[in-house]
This record gives sequence, structure tokens and C-alpha cells, in this order.
Amino acid sequence: MNRKDLKNRKRIIVKIGTTSLTYPNGNINFRRFDRLAAVLTDINNSGRDVILVSSGAIAVGAKRLGLKERPRDIVGKQASSAVGQAILMQYYEKSFNEFNQRVAQILLTKDIFNYDHKRANVKNTLEGFLKWGLYL
Repeated sequence: MNRKDLKNRKRIIVKIGTTSLTYPNGNINFRRFDRLAAVLTDINNSGRDVILVSSGAIAVGAKRLGLKERPRDIVGKQASSAVGQAILMQYYEKSFNEFNQRVAQILLTKDIFNYDHKRANVKNTLEGFLKWGLYL
């Protein structure tokens, strides 16, 4: 798909990675959050649905926990992710609130796509959230 095709799409999914949200030293890039909120709000104002898929929870959490490097074990990843996800949602809430936009969070794992009923539940949840005007 090319950029020209995006103009005709009703729904756009945007993926933002860890390196777009943080500096190389692991600190949060606040301007990126604000810019992302402005751009996605503008897209939404044009009448299109926007779903944001965000990475960064492990990196942000590891930084907050004072870890020297990204954890490699499950417990370290889970702890860093839990801490980081709360922080990310605070910044998304703050940034999108500047444009009077509401945000919501849904956490997904790979196994959702292996089961029809789980996939259907996620699809219905996303549709409901979008109907209520929530950013994901």
C-alpha cells in the first residue's frame, strides 16, 4: 500500500516504536508524544478512525526501575512492562487531552490470533471503543 491509498482509508493503524518515544539514553521524548497526539488528532478530525499501537513499555519501565539494560528474563520484562505501561498511559492521556481526545488501553498478546473467539472478542472491543470515540 502506498501513501495515496491511505487517503481513501476509513481506519488507520499507526505503530510507534520504542526508539520514537525515547532518546538513546532511555529518557522519554516528550515532544514526540505531543506531536503524535497532534498528528493523530488531525487525522481523526478528517473523519477517519485511528488506532495507535505503541511499544516502549519495557524500555520506559526499565529506566524508571533504574536497570542498566533492558531485561531479558520474563520476570524482568513483566515488571518493566507493568511499570512502563502505566507511565506511557499517563503521557498519552496528557498529550491527547490537550486536543480534547479520550484515550483507552487494550493489552494484546500473540496468542489472541490463534483462537477465533479471542480474536472476535478483541475485534468487538476495538469496534466499541472506536464507536465511543476513544483512541487506542
